[in-house]
Amino acid sequence: MLHPRMAVLRLLAALAWGGLASVPALAQLPASPQASLIVPYPAGSAFDITARKIQPELGRALNKTVVVENFGGASGSIGAQRLLSADPGHLNMLLGSANELALPPLVLSGVKYKPEDFRLVAHLSTGVLAVMARPDLPAKSLEELIAAARRQGAAPVSIANVGLGSIFHIAAMDLAGKSNMAVTHVPYKGGAPAMQDLMGRQVDLTILPLIPPYIQAAREKKIRVLAILGPTRHGAVPEVPSVDEIPAVKGSHYSMWTGLFVPSRSPLPSAEVVGKAANAIVASPGFQAWVEERGNSAGAVMDLDQAAAFYRGESERFQKIAGDIGLERQ
Repeated sequence: MLHPRMAVLRLLAALAWGGLASVPALAQLPASPQASLIVPYPAGSAFDITARKIQPELGRALNKTVVVENFGGASGSIGAQRLLSADPGHLNMLLGSANELALPPLVLSGVKYKPEDFRLVAHLSTGVLAVMARPDLPAKSLEELIAAARRQGAAPVSIANVGLGSIFHIAAMDLAGKSNMAVTHVPYKGGAPAMQDLMGRQVDLTILPLIPPYIQAAREKKIRVLAILGPTRHGAVPEVPSVDEIPAVKGSHYSMWTGLFVPSRSPLPSAEVVGKAANAIVASPGFQAWVEERGNSAGAVMDLDQAAAFYRGESERFQKIAGDIGLERQ
């Protein structure tokens, strides 16, 4: 007998797919047999891994060949702008969040788009961020690092940041400000190159989503995980404290959610078809299990109105955080 939760998930998936089962529904999409799924970070990043997970099933549901395209850099704004400038004769989608769509316009003078230029059609997953250190860092814990950095004459701590004004940059600024720790921000185009330099002992710290490759790197002692930026410890690294266990940075909670977006100018029927296809994936037991295995939480199944309200709330929250820490436009 199916577990009640699994039965509900399968029912949700069937209901979501039901709206796509007819040719008229798929006819709402652009005629081109190819669709683009843009990832605003390099290959190997957390977003890229999620994109490639949903790519085959999304393609089958939409009856198109979905191609993942990586456009990293500028806090994710290059990928976001790519979505807006892509040929509207093709189906163009973006795997992103408020991090790439709400923050860059606040801090990068070259970014001209606005959060409302994008429509969220599905909330895929949410994952916690973690503070990670080079393997030979003398400090064995975040508390020890903060104490050492506060000593007179101490050199600034170098932090690899994936994009100026990104959530990773903001989290680093928040931690540094609360702990009175001098830091040097080192910009990177994506998590993969930042992690390579962390393992190569070129930088002291980075803040990124805690995904399986990084958990494995910690187990192999290629990096060290110093803290979880959430209220509780993480099941994959139970020995690592939450920031709420560290008085200087208590309450510094940061998570990274992923969503599927289309341009807001896309016809509503087309957005609805893509949203139903993606929500069927989110509700499926296989995707739920995959997300949970990674220590993350699967997204909530939403209609377009619910997705719009969620995205608007997240954008406003990110904008407030940026204002609270004094992030300036450059």
